[in-house]
Amino acid sequence: MLHFICEYKGHFTPENLQKKMAARKVEMALTTIYRNLPALLKAGIIRRTTLFEDQGKSAAVYEHVWGRPHHDHLVCQNCGKRVEFQYPALEVLQEAAAREHGFALVSHHLELIGLCPDCQQTADSAGKGKESDS
Repeated sequence: MLHFICEYKGHFTPENLQKKMAARKVEMALTTIYRNLPALLKAGIIRRTTLFEDQGKSAAVYEHVWGRPHHDHLVCQNCGKRVEFQYPALEVLQEAAAREHGFALVSHHLELIGLCPDCQQTADSAGKGKESDS
């Protein structure tokens, strides 16, 4: 399981991980994957990045972070697209906010939620179509 997580490019759900493993002829019960996630989280190998709704059910999304540079995320609330980014000024501001409130910052995770360019374009197109129908 750890091997597949470490070679995973991008973000994954436990179900995605199970499918990737099965495609390479490694069978593992989904319950076993879920049981092992807390140990991998605690060890700092993975982190949970977001919760998303898929067909009315919430699902956690994880990513491999051990040995990778810190980054934050832009998340589309419509399609779920995730974009990793690094912005040094945000790091400085987060550290300052922690100090201002007396916190010794151990780690952090920032997600900015919005609409990706594709979903904005789709929304704009749908809005224009409604206007021209009137």
